[in-house]
Amino acid sequence: MESLRQPHTTFMTVRVDGLPLACGAGVDHGDYVELKYMYVLPACRGMGLGKQMLEALEQQVRSTGVRMVKLETGTAQTESIELYERAGYRRCRPFGDHRVSASSICMEKAL
Repeated sequence: MESLRQPHTTFMTVRVDGLPLACGAGVDHGDYVELKYMYVLPACRGMGLGKQMLEALEQQVRSTGVRMVKLETGTAQTESIELYERAGYRRCRPFGDHRVSASSICMEKAL
């Protein structure tokens, strides 16, 4: 993914015995960081890897001094939405290049 090779982008993976099981990225937009590409292998879901990835990305954001995290996810991604809500994310207006869509929602969290 070429977008991960851009400046101000952090990419992380959760690995077990060298095998990547989950990943996520954060793109620094100055006054907020957008979380992107959060993914856990289907066979590894329910093990808490998504929560670990989210917490690691948030810690990385905190270390840069940015205090707002935003993301966009699909309305069909119910497990992801539940993860984000449990972590304190709340729905917000579209931001950046995102537009109002019946198939997606935007969320944010102040750190």
